[in-house]
Amino acid sequence: MKKSLSTLFMTLTAVLALNASNVVLFHGTTTVTSSGNSSASDEGGVTLKINDNGLDTLAFQVIPFGVGSIGFNGVHAATSGDVTVYSAERDIQVGFTTEHATLFARIKGEYMTAVIYLSNQDVVIEFDNVGDHFQLPNSDMESWTNSNGEPNRWHGFKSAGGTFASTSARYVKLEKSDDVRNGATGSSAVMTANSIFGIVANGTMTNGKLMAGSMSATDTKNHAEMDKANGTDDFYMPLYAKPDKFNVWLKYTQGTTNANNKANVSVKTFDGTYYQEPTDKTYTNLSGSIVGGQIPAGDWTQYSFPFDYDSYAANNAASEAIFVTFSTNGNPGQGSKNDALYVDDMELVYLGNMTDLRYKGQTISGWNPAVTAYEMEIDGEPNLDDFTATIEGVSAVLTKSMEKNQDGSYRIAISVVAADLQTAACYIITTKAPAPQFLPGDVNNDGSVNISDVTALIDILLASNSDISNPAADVNNDSSVNISDVTALIDMLLTSN
Repeated sequence: MKKSLSTLFMTLTAVLALNASNVVLFHGTTTVTSSGNSSASDEGGVTLKINDNGLDTLAFQVIPFGVGSIGFNGVHAATSGDVTVYSAERDIQVGFTTEHATLFARIKGEYMTAVIYLSNQDVVIEFDNVGDHFQLPNSDMESWTNSNGEPNRWHGFKSAGGTFASTSARYVKLEKSDDVRNGATGSSAVMTANSIFGIVANGTMTNGKLMAGSMSATDTKNHAEMDKANGTDDFYMPLYAKPDKFNVWLKYTQGTTNANNKANVSVKTFDGTYYQEPTDKTYTNLSGSIVGGQIPAGDWTQYSFPFDYDSYAANNAASEAIFVTFSTNGNPGQGSKNDALYVDDMELVYLGNMTDLRYKGQTISGWNPAVTAYEMEIDGEPNLDDFTATIEGVSAVLTKSMEKNQDGSYRIAISVVAADLQTAACYIITTKAPAPQFLPGDVNNDGSVNISDVTALIDILLASNSDISNPAADVNNDSSVNISDVTALIDMLLTSN
């Protein structure tokens, strides 16, 4: 970190006085980046004072870097659904110096992400306490239980229920593997099919609970299930927002080569009440499902499956849980002994992108999603309702806020935020008054050019007023007002131009 930054932070001692009755405290990880070098700490946090007028106060405690508090006062709270966004640009007092700072923060419940830019020091301060809240637990397959050798929060037949659970546990394996994709370290999970009394038992892994209830491979008593009411936390996985995609790395090998056999991935979102796969009836508690899921034999490959919610809209079901099942074959009893499916690095993807930004129905001039700063001519105070946008992300939200600058212009912040708060963009529009409209030669500003304008122009010259405060007087457009403008105005009248 630069010496000037260290000195700057060490001299900062002012701490905001906050009314505790309206205060929310966020504790998380703070990262400071200066000149490309980053340092992170989980000390400190953010204090938010919520005011009745919607102009709130945020104080960032960056303790390990010598900062008492970086404060932003009177910041507009832009709220959409359960997401609140703060966007501000201020000259703030930092110790004995004034720093130009830009803030972009987003909050959802007890979770917050924020970034502060100190442009004078080329410093970025980031705060995040979201962690893996919106992700699948143990998605990287690095945590394994000692009791049964299964990955934490994921299950095979060693934790299964049903009449034939013990038999299945002896023959069908879910194990830890050091076979990982290129560039990765650690472990993956591998499930392997076996043959039990001549019947192929598919290797399976789920975040629900497996049930082995029949010797018939096609009997739906053999299934994976999830139910908030009857299951424990270990066999139930809550969902906090609708994801747009499910990404996962997979490797599928076959005991007996057969191009028609494919491994299977199933991901369902539902309301948390009982659901099983393979299904034994029609379930109306589903809210969404990934599209695809058939995996051909091959080496490590990253798959990205989009979610389909539209096909389940008629169910009107909430998305409160997520049910994931991997199998060495999509059809019970199919495939071959020693078919193996390796799984690693799962990710729920939440989109939060803006693809179009419009003012009064027209795309703003120069629009480019990669460009976040724009300037527009708007007469008077803008109306935020005149700004509309097209965004991507089934759970993404759009927020808008506006504040008046000291010079009379307006700073408009239009933000798109993904459900997990990680993907977000804030587009800033600074307004300026339209250039004054005038008729060249209309010196007396009566809406027409005639001989009276010649008189008015001569009066300006006789008063020794040769500036161009009256742009209509600069008839020949040479950035000054003199006798040549009188000549030009007379010529204009003589030619009726």
